[in-house]
Amino acid sequence: MLKPYFHLMRRRGAASFFAAGILGRMPISMIGLGIVILIAQESGSYGLAGAVSGVAVIAGALTGPIQGRLVDRFGQRGLILIGSVACTVGLAVLLVAVRADAPTWVLYVLSFIAGGTRPQVGSFVRARWTHLLGRGRALQTAFALEAVGDEVVFIVGPVLVTTLATQASPYAALSAAGVLGLAGGIWLALLRASDPPGRGKSDGTEQAPLPWLSILLLSLIGLGLGATLGGAEVITVAFTTEKGQAGLAGVVLAIWAFGSLLAGLWYGSVHWRAPVERRLLLGTIALAITLAPLPWVNSIPLLGAVLFCCGMTIAPTMVAVTACVEEWVPPQRLTEAITWTVTGILLGVAPGNAAAGHAVDVWGPSDAYWVPFGVGIACALVAAASITFARPKERFAHN
Repeated sequence: MLKPYFHLMRRRGAASFFAAGILGRMPISMIGLGIVILIAQESGSYGLAGAVSGVAVIAGALTGPIQGRLVDRFGQRGLILIGSVACTVGLAVLLVAVRADAPTWVLYVLSFIAGGTRPQVGSFVRARWTHLLGRGRALQTAFALEAVGDEVVFIVGPVLVTTLATQASPYAALSAAGVLGLAGGIWLALLRASDPPGRGKSDGTEQAPLPWLSILLLSLIGLGLGATLGGAEVITVAFTTEKGQAGLAGVVLAIWAFGSLLAGLWYGSVHWRAPVERRLLLGTIALAITLAPLPWVNSIPLLGAVLFCCGMTIAPTMVAVTACVEEWVPPQRLTEAITWTVTGILLGVAPGNAAAGHAVDVWGPSDAYWVPFGVGIACALVAAASITFARPKERFAHN
């Protein structure tokens, strides 16, 4: 199962930029959860905590396409360095503001700055794989590896955040997120050999039309996946806190991510014969089915078991979304299209955080799990619509 991944790591520079990308992505899994824990502890409101956390995610989603355009024109190095420093400084000022009991709008502004300046490391690393490998089956394996990398981030990050928050302080947890993101960003920026060159002004080759309806629906699926991730994160923190085991929130979330990691490794090692559209639909249906038992869970061990099963549907569905993009989008605009679907995932985390936080405040943690389940149903419906009504006639890759 691991042989295709060993072949990828032997490519020149691949291991270095993959590792730097993991480190640079750590803030993705740490900032949101860290803000939730910090503000919930200081204010007592999960609704406010989820909203402030969601602002950071919305900011990252809104600036993602802008960052992609700048990188395509000027290269990754400068933007990664500037963004990494700005994000770390923004987090530091946010910590000071929370400590000083600053007005709520100040927290929103600082959260927006920290989230909006965070480099979109996941998209940048995927662009480096595309530059290194070109299109084809090896690139599909690389995309699966990146999905696994995302899960590594979501395994380590929550555990690190909750450990620091409970054993030291929530302020230490967010500080660690900034330092790790800065270190990973600097490392990735220094790997200039793998940096795709900036293309400067358009030479006309980038004007191939995008199948916008297809990209919209795939991005909506990504939005649903993000909402599921963000909502379950907030609810799980509240659930474990209600049970008197707040320190186990990161462990439970890591179990969820570990299930996704295992499924992602398996998925990327298989030479699939089933059309990618069918894989996408089955993945979203499986996600909805595995989310269904969550409202009836009444113990932390059982929650971990159910979330592990849910996790096994996440990475395969994400990889299927990316594979659809590769098949449906012209080569000249592949990176841009991937950025839009990644933006959908990031943009979905914010309403998931906010809706889940509000549901916890109103209904309690257990019933709040109806929120991600409803989102899972919506993902399956959108997947069915996308492969029925928005599948482009022209194909650009086969996997």
